[in-house]
Amino acid sequence: MSRIAIAGFVCLLAIISFAFFERPEKPEDLEDNIINIENFHEIPPQPGKDIYGFITEDSDLEITEDVVKRNESLYIILRKHDVDPQVIHNIQNEASQQVNLRRIMPGQSYRIYKKDGHAVAMVWHRTKVNYATINWEDDIQVDVNDLPITRTEVETAGVINNSLYETIVGEGVSQRLGVELADVFGWEIDFFALRSGDHFKVIYENLYANGEYLGIGDIKAAEFQHRGSVHKAYYFENEGRRGFFDEDGNSMQKELLKAPFNYSQRISSGFSNSRFHPILKERRPHHGTDYAAPTGTPIISVGDGVITEAQYRGGNGNIVQIRHNNSYKTAYLHLNRFASGIRAGVEVDQGQVIGYVGQTGLATGPHLCYRLYVNERPVNSVNADLPAAESLEEQFHQEFNGLVQFYEARLQNIELSKDLASNKLQEAGG
Repeated sequence: MSRIAIAGFVCLLAIISFAFFERPEKPEDLEDNIINIENFHEIPPQPGKDIYGFITEDSDLEITEDVVKRNESLYIILRKHDVDPQVIHNIQNEASQQVNLRRIMPGQSYRIYKKDGHAVAMVWHRTKVNYATINWEDDIQVDVNDLPITRTEVETAGVINNSLYETIVGEGVSQRLGVELADVFGWEIDFFALRSGDHFKVIYENLYANGEYLGIGDIKAAEFQHRGSVHKAYYFENEGRRGFFDEDGNSMQKELLKAPFNYSQRISSGFSNSRFHPILKERRPHHGTDYAAPTGTPIISVGDGVITEAQYRGGNGNIVQIRHNNSYKTAYLHLNRFASGIRAGVEVDQGQVIGYVGQTGLATGPHLCYRLYVNERPVNSVNADLPAAESLEEQFHQEFNGLVQFYEARLQNIELSKDLASNKLQEAGG
């Protein structure tokens, strides 16, 4: 494996780890807000009111902004503003059906509204987007809302010298963009084998709430050149369809077959977390689906991919593992033998024969144990919601073609760094 491939693999793992494990400054994940913002749109504040709906124009409201300190609770905060303990108790009882006021945590922001020197209302920001308003001036009223999201389209480009991660960070962009690009092009580009000189252009959204940056939103269009091949993707969404498509309207998501055979085979043992092993005579996880079939029955790859393992491995017998993209991996166990040319590092096509049914390893009879992994976790292949490649319907082509023309012109106008121009000059012998 080349030094660039190794660096790319390590840094891609770093991106994935960041996406799953990094915590935001606030106690609750901002990603939940970013993922579920499709229904929010930019709503201008009503005249004479602040963004939370309180009348501020020509009013005598006094507003105090602060941040929850360590060991502070709703009671402590409101008592600092001379709210009667009984009122605080009533607020907590009234709010319990809508919001858990015991979840007030350090670092969260809040506002206190006072009229004639008396606190009458509070806004508590549970996250950067979600907030609760509490008004006790007359009757106690509690509401939970979200700030409107502002989306702005921005552009960036980069030339890969070591890894996609380092390039994106070097451009001053959120490393989350690397994860999103890997998701978009994951079925077309092997992100574990990027090489120096590969480059990308991307148009994407930045998200803001009340002027505060939240993170990146949708990628609108992207171009990725890998090993001399140019791949393009455009995000299309209307009431009928949504997703990423190439310039011809083909889905960027590829299909995985439900089972690794050309013909139906009988399932002899299903996916289980506690199956009685017929040889070891003990209960243990069986994270695969067993298909009973005659010795020598051809086994096919359920999708395009790269073989990461093809060898004899203990109780698994002869095993083939295939990485289909950054999320999906499959394994085929107990093979009688491998098909010609099947070895680690070889690219295979969907439907290609990779081996033949046998009973090598710990097996009581000829069968295939087929395993499916999503993000390195074993899942039940029988009921898994597998990706399916569906091209854009003809009824949407006119709208989609207009979108492609618009974003293609913008992609062409994005300038790459001088490093790429230098690389191209060297490749041309200049």
